[in-house]
Amino acid sequence: MTISPPERNAVTRYGTGLLHTEVRALPGGLFQWRRTPGPYAPAPFVPVPRTPPVPAAPGAHAVFGAADGAGRTYHVDGEHSVAYLILTGGPGAVPSQALHDLGTTLRALHDVPPPPSTRAHGSRGLDRLDSWLTGRAPAPRAAQAAEQMRKALGDAAWTTVRAWYERAVTDTPTVLSHGAAGLGSLIAGPDGSATLLAGEDLSVLPWYLDLGWVIGELVELKWQLGGDPVAWQAHIDALSKGYGRDLGADWQWLAVLRILLHVHDIAAYLDEPVDSFQQYADFLRFLIGLRGAVT
Repeated sequence: MTISPPERNAVTRYGTGLLHTEVRALPGGLFQWRRTPGPYAPAPFVPVPRTPPVPAAPGAHAVFGAADGAGRTYHVDGEHSVAYLILTGGPGAVPSQALHDLGTTLRALHDVPPPPSTRAHGSRGLDRLDSWLTGRAPAPRAAQAAEQMRKALGDAAWTTVRAWYERAVTDTPTVLSHGAAGLGSLIAGPDGSATLLAGEDLSVLPWYLDLGWVIGELVELKWQLGGDPVAWQAHIDALSKGYGRDLGADWQWLAVLRILLHVHDIAAYLDEPVDSFQQYADFLRFLIGLRGAVT
């Protein structure tokens, strides 16, 4: 499944085999975002809670949207995600306030009691990672990529990564988790603030998963795009400051898990050549070496 080029008319559309997005301009400067699972998504969105657990704290901006068929519809004051702005303009294209808002929003969400029946110790993304790490990926190209990565990293590193995954899905205490926190779900506002689209992957997980997922994205983007290292670090610092806590040395193993999930998703839902993952293997070996064995 190839990613669709944006159509810039009344509606902007783009997507992969995992997720489709439509952005429509509304009167008054608002935008309607509609997101639906792609044709190869292995699981539907988490149902919208009867009473959405909207985080209430100064600087926290999250919307849970409304069910719209198999998808979700959100109304926000931004047209572009933070991921889009960084990919097209580098880290300087986004004010660090947006990452600070994300940290504040995640902390406020984590402080909300989970709604009844919220899934514990798992998410749609973690399920994809689990099937990939254990050789059960249903997509043939993803399975091929997993074997390539396992051989490139080595059996010992692969075992270490698997142990990190097990820690992430069994550790306690847990909080109400976004479940797929990322820059693609963070919508940049016109005043430098940002709003998080939430609810599609709502789950109960250790606090550090959401924060680690975002830092993993920032680490991967810095590696891919380069640019001013001070600007990248400012984003990471703003995220941690907004949350009120940092990951310490745990950022490395969480970044490894997040990047491996991205490798899986590229292989399963985009038409990237499988042999293009050697560079990822080199970078992941470096990150795994920073952490060493599980402690």
